[in-house]
Amino acid sequence: MGNRRWLTGIAAVSLLSAALTACGGNGNSDSAASAGSSASAGSGGGKVKISYLDPLPSSERTAFMQDMIKKFEEQNPNITVEYMSVPWDEANKKWMTMGAAGILPDVISIDDTSLAGMASAGYIQSLQPFYDKWDQAANLTEAAKQARNKYKNEVYAIPDAFLLQGLFIRTDWFKEKGLPEKIDTWDDYFEDAKKLTDASKGRYGISFRGGANGIIRAMEYVMAATHSDSWFDKDGKSILYTPEGKAAFKKFYDLYLDGYSPKESVNWGFNEMVQGFMTGQTGILNQTPEVIAVAQKNMQEGTWNVVPMPKSDDGKRYIFWGFTAAYAMSANTEHKDEAWKFIEFLSSPENNLAYSKANTSIPIYKENLKDPFFSTGPIAGYAGSMADSNIVFAGPPSYLTRLGEFTGTYAVQETQKYLTGNQDLDTTVKNLADWLTKEQTAYLQQNPQS
Repeated sequence: MGNRRWLTGIAAVSLLSAALTACGGNGNSDSAASAGSSASAGSGGGKVKISYLDPLPSSERTAFMQDMIKKFEEQNPNITVEYMSVPWDEANKKWMTMGAAGILPDVISIDDTSLAGMASAGYIQSLQPFYDKWDQAANLTEAAKQARNKYKNEVYAIPDAFLLQGLFIRTDWFKEKGLPEKIDTWDDYFEDAKKLTDASKGRYGISFRGGANGIIRAMEYVMAATHSDSWFDKDGKSILYTPEGKAAFKKFYDLYLDGYSPKESVNWGFNEMVQGFMTGQTGILNQTPEVIAVAQKNMQEGTWNVVPMPKSDDGKRYIFWGFTAAYAMSANTEHKDEAWKFIEFLSSPENNLAYSKANTSIPIYKENLKDPFFSTGPIAGYAGSMADSNIVFAGPPSYLTRLGEFTGTYAVQETQKYLTGNQDLDTTVKNLADWLTKEQTAYLQQNPQS
């Protein structure tokens, strides 16, 4: 998914990008040079040293992952693991740069929008030989088995946990305005955004994401408005070309242009949009369940809640889903067995349950879903929606090898030109549709059976 970071407080939210780029475990920098050296360190002695790159750093998550590393090292005294991190919004560029230079850490956590690009470039290793022998593979949920963790039908990463989109709402604001404390339809969503906005009080309806991966939220609505489970029609053309797709794109970005989100949100990424909601600047936040823990810690009880994603006019909820950041292995690692052992350890049922609870996300094992944690509180709605017959599980075309470049860079540039008045709607929509259609056409030519 392109949106999913582990935060524990407003300070952590606001300082995440600047403060947590350094390495944890051994106190070293997370520089490319450090990564390259860690892959081979200790090869001549009794211990093997491997490196792990985490793209979701925060004080709590870093502490959790380092605790996992400590336990792993206790069970495997011949292996040491160097913990490294990179801010989420910089992760795709970092992965690709390090991969091209041949210095990618032995194990990395990677999202589904970047996996195909990393695999096709030869930067990450197929895990199929390990997966075929893994004694836990049969115990995975169907979501884990069908996850977008494959390239050319081979497993390249093991999902860490799953996330669905949901709407965090300021119930106290809804009460003040006499609004039902729910958002049933997309029409309600747009209308509530308008009613909740009071710029004179510094209140805005929506936590808008104009920065990296913001296009994913826009396409989520475009898919719902066009009743599509894909970004493309049956001929491989972008749904943005259609009149309905273009109109939906305009309606979504009008949320910003009409003043229902703060002006500075044109540059907001994950951290900023969450902070906007937590600090009382915005009333509706479209996010995944790991934000629940942040809200519980930083917001007064009774002032917020999580409600399901809105229904389209066909009565269905078009919801994006995916893993948080799956564990992948560098193609250049000199320690494949040790790297897999670390992935296998992180992915064990016991550790996956602890991870999922700490991250407020959906575990990868069927048995773990029976834990009482997932049947009560805000997380219960997310867990239950996995079986909702009125939900269409949709998502970005993660099989496109340049999708990370599109969502993280190209679409940001194009939409920001439009939002700042430097490019008109027709040009923006055409540029985005052309880019996507070109990539889809190339993919279909190379994969005619798709």
